[in-house]
Amino acid sequence: MSTPIPPTASPSDTVELSFTAPAETQERLIAELDARGFVAFLQDDGDGLKAYVPATAWGDDPREHLTAWLRDAGIAQPHEERSIPQQDWNTPWEASIEPVAAGPFIVRASWHPPMASERHPIELVIDPKMSFGTGHHESTRLVLGMAPSFIRPGMRVLDAGTGTGILGIAALKLGAAEVIAFDNDPWIEENAKENVQNNGGADAIAVRIGGLEVIPETGFDVVLANINKNVLIAYMPELAARLKPGGTLALAGLLLTDRDEMLDHAARNGLTVAGEARENTWWAVHLARGGVA
Repeated sequence: MSTPIPPTASPSDTVELSFTAPAETQERLIAELDARGFVAFLQDDGDGLKAYVPATAWGDDPREHLTAWLRDAGIAQPHEERSIPQQDWNTPWEASIEPVAAGPFIVRASWHPPMASERHPIELVIDPKMSFGTGHHESTRLVLGMAPSFIRPGMRVLDAGTGTGILGIAALKLGAAEVIAFDNDPWIEENAKENVQNNGGADAIAVRIGGLEVIPETGFDVVLANINKNVLIAYMPELAARLKPGGTLALAGLLLTDRDEMLDHAARNGLTVAGEARENTWWAVHLARGGVA
């Protein structure tokens, strides 16, 4: 049974929904909730999933629409809903987040000791707070694993839907000369900027709040976009247009079942497949823009 959000919930509050569902259902559920504005997810070792959304983005209408989708999808209803004051947000994260390896990277929080190794020589220090992107989700790991194959020293990189800033920071540590990271969620700004600072990127990574209207620049060598299918389809023409000829567009936040549809849209936008990766039910691709770099 769900508990209504108190009408006094402040703009800084977060709503937590708790689900019980098997792993394969959780992947589908995370993709749907991400598209509905949920900003973070916490999976346990069993069937538990917690999803978090700003209280300002939640209420009767979003709840009813989600309930209808869950019913139609045959997924169990949330067994608990509660409001969490902003100051309590980090408690469950700090108690549960462990370092994650992906490609040449080791992703750790600031409260973990340094742990770079010969196999994972590049550290990314990421504190999640209100933002998505800790390396614990397959979609983030897929991009981190692919990135060394197309990011080279001196490149200009655009990180779309940056969240914690993790992909832009990874690009910088692979040698990118300039990174612009943007997100339309104002909740991420402080978190992303703190992570950029903690990774020594303050002079090379610009964090902007807004949609593509805040990115007038073009001629990027690489565009990274770990978002969701609907947003990626809508953004693809403009993201492709911001690439230099021969540039790379890396897409993630996609399920294997999205592959054919995404490749069809890529072809319509003059993009060809340069590489693909998958982990469990998740899929990522990097595409090349036609022309000579």
